[in-house]
Amino acid sequence: MLGAFPSQIIAQMIRDGQIVGSDDSRIQPSSLDCTISDEIYKMKGVFLPRAGEKMSDLIKEGALFPWDLGKPLECGGIYLARLNETLKMRPTVYARANNKSSTGRVNLQVRLLTDGVPRFDAVPRGYRGALWVLLIPRSFSIKLSKGDALNQIRFFNADTTLTRPELEALYDEEALLHTSNGIHVSKERVEFDERGGITLTVDLEQPIVGYKCRQSSGTILDFGSRTHDPNDFFEPIHKPKAGHLVLRRDEFYILSTLECLRVPPTFACEMAAYDPSKGEFRSHYAGFGDPGWGYGREGEIPAAPIVLEMILQDNDVILRHGQPVCKVVYERLAAAADRPYGTGELQSNYALQRGPRLSKHFAMEEAAAHINNMRIGAVPLTHLVRERP
Repeated sequence: MLGAFPSQIIAQMIRDGQIVGSDDSRIQPSSLDCTISDEIYKMKGVFLPRAGEKMSDLIKEGALFPWDLGKPLECGGIYLARLNETLKMRPTVYARANNKSSTGRVNLQVRLLTDGVPRFDAVPRGYRGALWVLLIPRSFSIKLSKGDALNQIRFFNADTTLTRPELEALYDEEALLHTSNGIHVSKERVEFDERGGITLTVDLEQPIVGYKCRQSSGTILDFGSRTHDPNDFFEPIHKPKAGHLVLRRDEFYILSTLECLRVPPTFACEMAAYDPSKGEFRSHYAGFGDPGWGYGREGEIPAAPIVLEMILQDNDVILRHGQPVCKVVYERLAAAADRPYGTGELQSNYALQRGPRLSKHFAMEEAAAHINNMRIGAVPLTHLVRERP
């Protein structure tokens, strides 16, 4: 049983004491939601521990002062928070972390740190110790509470990322990409990366192609609320009349992929580092697709697009419909997940998303209304076509 750990193995790790401070309610199909404590510090800047250095030493050198979690994190501020979870992993187990979708979609950067590891989001084999997160709200101030889940951690005992031949074989079996009206994308139209990835492109043909963050220092997002007015934080981007969209440097956008993705329950997928020769931008913060995404337990859920959280790094960028924007890689699980994404066992906020969906923090009547404006062919969502072209 080698590969990424599914939900049932993570549950066993909690029972065995390898994960302390969590419970089954935090388990996702192949990850564990991590929660923040009320120990948090305002930092001078972004710090990484040196090899062998304790986080407590880094705090002494890099912290300005303890932060009262009763106050919002200020937009542009840099904070370090201890998580409630600690690890006592076996020597064969290592881990990686990602933003949750709901933090990525509000441009809250969350990076995991551990004792003695000079890298973000990486937990070495056999790690025993506390977990910390660096928090940077990049678009507006954010009010957090103790116990909020901001990132997710994934566990492995081997790298089972699919090679290109393995990925092509899986595509032959499962047709991993669909069009928005449920038709399989023929393999001949798919761009497979030599290192085992599938290229996805941007959709600019929807009535609303995305959202642009409103830069407002006076706006505060309460992370625990589900009733925010999206108009206070984002402005919709309508289908561009000129056929292209200009993205401005240092601004934050939510877009979506043209292709709809499927992830069978024995696999997970991850947004890989994108080839900079195809564009100087970052297209994702969350970057992880659960087993069962756009699939369910036995293929009963229609394929779903990926939401892109895009921020420009150097220059303004002109995007055109169908332009490559990201790459996904698939990895094999150690066993099929017993809680696939979108099934009844889990609350799945984005299982049926279509188009550039906002995060769960916004009034559902407002945020979800835009889904009805998205073209899903002439076929109702529950009756999507299953035929090959």
